Amino acid sequence: MDEPQSRGKQGDGAGRESLRADRKRWRDANPEKVRAARLRWNAANPEKVREIRQRWVETHREEINTAQRERELRKRDAVLGDRRAEQLREERKEAKRQYARAWYAANKPLHQEIQRRYRERQRAENPEEFRARLRAANQRWRDSHREQIRQHQRDEDRDAPAVKRENAARYYAAHADEVKQRKREKYWADHEKSLEDQRQYRAREKWRRANGLPPQRLHRVTGTERKTNLAAADAFFTRARTGDEITRLRGELGTPRYLIEQFERANARDRAAAHYAESLTRVGGRLDQQVRPTRAERNAMARADDEARMDAVAAAINDRLRTQPKVAPRQTPVTAPAPPMPSPRPGLSR
Repeated sequence: MDEPQSRGKQGDGAGRESLRADRKRWRDANPEKVRAARLRWNAANPEKVREIRQRWVETHREEINTAQRERELRKRDAVLGDRRAEQLREERKEAKRQYARAWYAANKPLHQEIQRRYRERQRAENPEEFRARLRAANQRWRDSHREQIRQHQRDEDRDAPAVKRENAARYYAAHADEVKQRKREKYWADHEKSLEDQRQYRAREKWRRANGLPPQRLHRVTGTERKTNLAAADAFFTRARTGDEITRLRGELGTPRYLIEQFERANARDRAAAHYAESLTRVGGRLDQQVRPTRAERNAMARADDEARMDAVAAAINDRLRTQPKVAPRQTPVTAPAPPMPSPRPGLSR
């Protein structure tokens, strides 16, 4: 079916409206043909297409700008809507958590009773699954509170050292080989560090013995003793002092006269030793300057060194390039000196 053609000259508007309606119905019934015809015309007339589009843009500039603004606003509203929805979800979750905490604080015994009944029902229905879930939950808690557990164990060991020693002895008796193997692996995992630690320990202890100090030992205290010592220290350093106490403490903390005199004598000896060392340094510098060779002597020694070095290099090159064996120098026989010639003039030679 072809597109309806003009029915000749139509002077009245009714004919034009009828033709326009027929064409619209044809286009609505044949959208593929209309699209193909439009594409063919666009491909055959690119300049006209560009001109028509430019004219349409200039004619509908305000509409295009308005449509663009509306699209941007819709995009912004969509993004803000998603963010607002996420924010509202987080607010609802936080409000629910706050309500649960408040309810638990006000009804703690009731909540614990509900939990106990729930656990008993789960244990009665499926004991194996209940124990497996309980072990998994306990392990998750231990993994997330590992440092807290270790600190608690250290506190218990300090508060009850005898119990710790007994537990350690029992464990070592039952796992002696494993403990020794772990120690060996730790030692050889970083052998250099282990040796360096040992060297530092021996050097430190040697220095302490040489200076008359006892061996370094760490003194461990229980948690109760540590808390008591901290409380006593805070009370001592933070308490208020009266004027009489301050005067008495200053008198007690004053330096005795004999110590001041001893300090001054030590300072005088140190100053004298420093002056003597400085004098020796100045005298040694002058002597070194006096016996230092002159520039001409230094140049002569440098030339001699250069000549010896060049002779050695030449001898090495000669030995490397030699094609015949090296002949040893001929030895000149040593003879007795010739007798003196007789003098024709008598006198002292006779």
